Amino acid sequence: MKSLVMLLAVALVGSAFAAEIVLQPDPGTGKDAMLNASSPSTNYGTYTRLMVNYGTGRTVRGIVEFTGISTIPANSTVNSAKLELWKQYTNNPNDQFGIYRVTASWQEMVVTWANQPAHNSTAYVKTLVQGGKWYEWDVKTLVQEWVNRTYPNYGFKLIRDNESGGAWPYFVSSDYATATYRPKLTVNYTPSGVAPTSMGKLKALFQ
Repeated sequence: MKSLVMLLAVALVGSAFAAEIVLQPDPGTGKDAMLNASSPSTNYGTYTRLMVNYGTGRTVRGIVEFTGISTIPANSTVNSAKLELWKQYTNNPNDQFGIYRVTASWQEMVVTWANQPAHNSTAYVKTLVQGGKWYEWDVKTLVQEWVNRTYPNYGFKLIRDNESGGAWPYFVSSDYATATYRPKLTVNYTPSGVAPTSMGKLKALFQ
């Protein structure tokens, strides 16, 4: 038992009480869909892609919700939060893609372009998508608002700045066959009310 306590203490000191969760759901637990204006009543809840504008005049958005965020204790301090999406093809749209906060609940197997939930008016963060495969968005501010319970977590909406643009990327969804390429959210946080401490103070706790 003593060795277990010491291992715990070392882990707490080494991380200054910070914890990290990596959310990368599979088809059974993931919640994401493509929203296609060209087929406004079609649901793409099991589609393997989150395409965002797949041609001139064909508006498409992506919607993703990581339900595992609820495991982070309320009012924890979010040290970092990174959303990562993998682009399947080498299509280079050369455009900014913004992350917006979804403001109403939705169901993966029901959501369509026509019934899509609303989102806030200004992107929290944007990323320029050109060549390459992996793209990331710094979503620390938004995740902190969810952890603080400022807003309920209804997920992210991915929208291209130029929604009438031509070349498009295929970001893959949680239904994609290769697990390592599915949407991923990594959050590093410090639980509320916890401050860094010294080994001496920790040892005193267990005496």
